[in-house]
Amino acid sequence: MRLLLFLGLLCGWAAAAPGPAWSQPLFGRLASPGFPGAYANHQERRWALTAPPGYRLRLYFTHFHLELSYLCEYDFVKLSSGTEVLATLCGQESTDTERAPGNDTFRSPGSSLDVTFRSDYSNEQPFTGFEAFYAAEDIDECQVSPGEAPPCDHHCHNHLGGFYCSCRQGYVLHRNKRTCSEQSP
Repeated sequence: MRLLLFLGLLCGWAAAAPGPAWSQPLFGRLASPGFPGAYANHQERRWALTAPPGYRLRLYFTHFHLELSYLCEYDFVKLSSGTEVLATLCGQESTDTERAPGNDTFRSPGSSLDVTFRSDYSNEQPFTGFEAFYAAEDIDECQVSPGEAPPCDHHCHNHLGGFYCSCRQGYVLHRNKRTCSEQSP
């Protein structure tokens, strides 16, 4: 039985096509300066996370304890992708004007996510900051939101890092690899 398992793993490894090497880590940990101890005043840290094309980044917090301020103007963690701000977080629990991450999982819309931590000039008490973990995850390009046009005319097939389209019997796929037309007799 062990021999069959070993041969199966060996065959699977040999059949896997080597993909392009990605120099960035596909997962990792972020933490405020000094974590798990208190963070200092006048701190700013920025992480520019990237994933391979066809992937996005998922981030969740395991610890979050920042100074609470109106609209998170003093100490905060900001999540953004390009020019889009996904969230600005502060405090320990959400209020009507401030947001703390709680059990939320954040996902970048594309393959990049910028995480910025900032503390202002004064904290009246020690705050222990944050700890977060991130990982690249495959984007399901075939899944579309209501009102969005599907990426393929007939069939969409998602795979790790991308997708491809195919047509129903009697149809051919155009050069654009997305639209189908009736096959000529």
